[in-house]
Amino acid sequence: MRDLEWVISSPPIIQGVHKKNDWTESDFWLRESRNFSTQYQQLDNKPDTLNELLQHQHDHRLGHRFETLLAFWFQHNSRYQIIKQNLQVNDGNKTIGEFDFIIKDTLSNKIQHWEVACKFYLGLGNTQQRTNWVGPMLKDRLSLKFKTMQQRQSQLSEQPAAKQLLQHLGLHIDERICLMKGRLFYPIKQTHCPSPNKAANNHQRGWWARPDEFNDHFQNKSLQWRPLNKNQWLAPQYNKYSDVNHSASEILRYFLNERQQHPLCIVGFSQDESLSHEIERGFLVAKDWANRINIVDNRDSN
Repeated sequence: MRDLEWVISSPPIIQGVHKKNDWTESDFWLRESRNFSTQYQQLDNKPDTLNELLQHQHDHRLGHRFETLLAFWFQHNSRYQIIKQNLQVNDGNKTIGEFDFIIKDTLSNKIQHWEVACKFYLGLGNTQQRTNWVGPMLKDRLSLKFKTMQQRQSQLSEQPAAKQLLQHLGLHIDERICLMKGRLFYPIKQTHCPSPNKAANNHQRGWWARPDEFNDHFQNKSLQWRPLNKNQWLAPQYNKYSDVNHSASEILRYFLNERQQHPLCIVGFSQDESLSHEIERGFLVAKDWANRINIVDNRDSN
């Protein structure tokens, strides 16, 4: 339930209209979340339909979980109607792309092509440049994903094979919507880091730190820490009496013994039992993590 609420209410990473593509605004999602409040209450009491939908997922990657929850919102929203989801476009024996969602907006009576992504990036160097934001496993970059969504994925309907398929289905794309939600993690040692170009002002933030930086920053603070698996990266976490938490030194030992080759997402809670929600979210990374980056692409399409 919290993940669904996060998918709807959280601000996007990128927002605004860019070359006729609508990268949805934060205010839009706040309104939609308020409009969905009755459904939240109903699901809290009886979450069967949502649980069943998630249990039938064959692809357990986080991006697919995000897409499944977004589909649930579309299906239970009186404004929108899913016409097609994950519609593949083939040119002969070759797949040239896929429409994430083709949606009818009953308010405007327009057909929309939605391309969606859920991403988590760590900032390096000049954080105003999108090219300096990389995924935890160094396989992705904000500038590359923005460029792909903006210039290729959202433009799929312009391809001859896609035009032919849409014509066969009796569809015409009136609007293109790009949605990227997630979180940006800033270097813990740098204060007042600028946000990347075109980022929403209120995008969700965290920090990243090497072991010594984490120790310097948190060793004298009364916080409890918990490692997260990837399916817990979306919604804010809550601390229950049954949860096992760790001191700063304990979470560092766990990281260094078990996970030092791979970044570890962690949350911090106050030791005050009356405060049960997370107050810190970050990534622990190896000392040489940033030195492993081998993506070379300094072209940042603005």
